[in-house]
Amino acid sequence: MKINTIKKLKPAVWAAFAIYTAVMLWLLIFQRLLAGSFVSAELPDRFQFIPFRTVSELAEMLSAFSINDFAFRNIAGNIVLFIPIGIFLPVLFRSQRKFLFMLTTTVITICLIELIQALTALGTCDIDDLILNTAGACIGYLIFRLVSGRNKKDESSDPS
Repeated sequence: MKINTIKKLKPAVWAAFAIYTAVMLWLLIFQRLLAGSFVSAELPDRFQFIPFRTVSELAEMLSAFSINDFAFRNIAGNIVLFIPIGIFLPVLFRSQRKFLFMLTTTVITICLIELIQALTALGTCDIDDLILNTAGACIGYLIFRLVSGRNKKDESSDPS
């Protein structure tokens, strides 16, 4: 995708990003708040820092593989819901076209969401969510790179 095409599409991309952000805030914060679905665990128990613990527990639940299965939806959902971040950030912000900048922004954003969920008892702060969400953003970034046909040379000469 040429730079001029990206520039012409930016207003539409900003609108899509705003809608995506609103939907994500609804799913991750406000829906739980309005439903009154609070985690009953004490504050220290709302933090899970052992990598792949939750994923392995969910994987064990996948005995009867089904798209409606809670474990599958949880794992796949954590990845799929964050693919757009890997696309939106580099399209909207030139600095985010460098993988490490996009990765840093994504990790900080996810950590903030996880922390808010744990501190407000609207969820838990789970390292597996961070890993899966970040994997989704990386997939989105790869899609951006493939679709845009961008390479390292393009980034250094890009005026947008």
